[in-house]
Amino acid sequence: MEIKLLHLYYDIMNLYGEYGNIKILEKHLKDQGFKVVVDKKTIGEVKNISKYDFVYIGSGTERNLQVILGDIEKEKEDLKKIIEEGKVVLLTGNSYEILGKTIDNIPALGILDFETKRLKNRITSDIICKSDIFENKVVGFINKSDYIKDNKYPLFKVDWSAASIGDSEYEGILYKNLFATHIIGPILVRNPHMLKNIIQRIGVNKDENYVYKDIDYVHEQKGYELVLRELENRE
Repeated sequence: MEIKLLHLYYDIMNLYGEYGNIKILEKHLKDQGFKVVVDKKTIGEVKNISKYDFVYIGSGTERNLQVILGDIEKEKEDLKKIIEEGKVVLLTGNSYEILGKTIDNIPALGILDFETKRLKNRITSDIICKSDIFENKVVGFINKSDYIKDNKYPLFKVDWSAASIGDSEYEGILYKNLFATHIIGPILVRNPHMLKNIIQRIGVNKDENYVYKDIDYVHEQKGYELVLRELENRE
């Protein structure tokens, strides 16, 4: 069975090695027995978003964010359609700001009702979060200069951070199978349980009878546990 992954703006929204999310997702899907096709699309290229099983956009500079916003505007209806249909979509870093109504009063896609407001200062911090949908805490790093207003679908509750994250005790968005978070890292590499959850969603979308095949990724799990332990000991 074939799974198609789309990495959007791989060249200009890859500020923190975000391609790692696609690389590890591809490997684990292959380990599950899927044939995996990874396509990369950027500015000015035909996207055909609806033909993919998973769509990803990583983090970039504020300038590049405005560039992709202008480009993806023409894909707005297709992106909205796959989100409503329950296709799995992941946006990390500042890329998820495009989904809201405005970014500092500049019109965005308006797929969801939140607004992004710029801050005068940049917030950089390690972070630990919790979510009811994950069996373990999520660890990562944020580097942002904004806060999200009127988010009705929080993904995480912040368990600990080295600095105030600027808006609330909640972080990110979970809407159907849309995952959006300021956490970078890359997040799927650092959190094997979150990767597993996303693979399960992709698999079930493809085949309702799909059952996740448990594989012991020893080094990935040890890496996660080491980071979590170190961060918790800093509290």
